[in-house]
Amino acid sequence: MSAPIAGPRRTSDISDRLLECEEALERAFQDLVEQAERAGWDTIEITLALQSLADHHMLAKAANAGTDAMIAFANDRRRMLKGD
Repeated sequence: MSAPIAGPRRTSDISDRLLECEEALERAFQDLVEQAERAGWDTIEITLALQSLADHHMLAKAANAGTDAMIAFANDRRRMLKGD
C-alpha cells in the first residue's frame, strides 16, 4: 500500500500548487499503473483509461456545480415569491 497523499502547503501561486499536487499524487499514480500492468493491461490502455476517467471526473464536477447553482437559484426564487 502506498504512503498517504500529502496535502498542499500554503501557497497562492497556482503553478506551484499544481506541481506540488502532481508530486503528492505521483507515488499513488505509479502504484495504480503498476497494479493495472500486473493485471494484464498495457501502457496505452492504462493511459487512455486514466485520461478518460479524469475527463469524466471533471465533467461530473461541472454538472454537479451546475445543478447546485440551479437548485440555489430555485430556492432563492421560491423565497422571494413567498416573501421570506
